[in-house]
Amino acid sequence: MEKQIFCQFLVVMMLLSSSQIQGDLRKGCYDLGITVLMGCPDSIDKKLPAPPTPSEGCCTLVRTIGMKCVCEIVNKKIEDTIDMQKLVNVAAACGRPLAPGSQCGSYRVPGA
Repeated sequence: MEKQIFCQFLVVMMLLSSSQIQGDLRKGCYDLGITVLMGCPDSIDKKLPAPPTPSEGCCTLVRTIGMKCVCEIVNKKIEDTIDMQKLVNVAAACGRPLAPGSQCGSYRVPGA
């Protein structure tokens, strides 16, 4: 069951990554942001319970790529698939916390 959800998530993310990007978003940043999202599905999927800690692979991507590109590419379609609070938690758990009050997609990080 979880494997099926994971596969569905990957298919959705692949479709999103092949779609036309609107605005002046750099292609490289889009690819990097999608890489982080695809590398952390168990930790951010709305339908799955979050694990106690993100996987080391997920954290490696978050630490290497950072959250700037992730937050720039998050749109309504992505927000329909992932839990934004879980994404904020993953960033913090991996040592790259998002600033309170900052914007990630349409989500405002709690705090300030």
